[in-house]
Amino acid sequence: MFDGLLSFPLTPFTDDGVDLDVLAEHVEQQVAAGPAALFVACGTGEFPALGPAEHRAVVRTAVRAAGGLPVYAGAGGGPQLARAFAEAAAEEGAAGLLLLPPYLVGSTPAGLVRHIAHVAASTDLPLVVYQRANAVLDPAAAVALLDLPTVVGVKDGRGDVDALQRIVVAVRSSGHPRAAGFGFLNGMPTAELSAGAYRGSG
Repeated sequence: MFDGLLSFPLTPFTDDGVDLDVLAEHVEQQVAAGPAALFVACGTGEFPALGPAEHRAVVRTAVRAAGGLPVYAGAGGGPQLARAFAEAAAEEGAAGLLLLPPYLVGSTPAGLVRHIAHVAASTDLPLVVYQRANAVLDPAAAVALLDLPTVVGVKDGRGDVDALQRIVVAVRSSGHPRAAGFGFLNGMPTAELSAGAYRGSG
């Protein structure tokens, strides 16, 4: 899915909203560092603080400034709102999506898969599921994601390496034709400290 470090640019604000010129400069600096992909308007990119028009403008600006480097855009909120953000990102040229947890509402892992399927069906973009907070998969749910053709991986922000390892083993040993290529990303805020443990879990 990805080979190398990933960049999560900040979204710069003024008193009046997003400073798109500073964002473009920031993205260009990130690209110069050689990441495998950019993830904009996600957690670090202040997704919850962006209105729909701002989100669209951030994605458009990042895509233009990235010079062809893949740009994944955040999408989140309730099912319909998450779909709207996903569709807007696709229209603005994003290469993929990072699906953030739905706001406030908890669910069973099976219910989370239904939410993911609903959002994933809105575009053809590859989608990475951000597992953290109230979006928690179990092994059966993770295997069920393999049946959603545009869902390409899971970014883990929980830090429960034991639970993640059970998910990785369940996916890799499932016999599903997509199992070997399904991606798992270290999404911890201090990823450099947990890299060894995550690498060991696969």
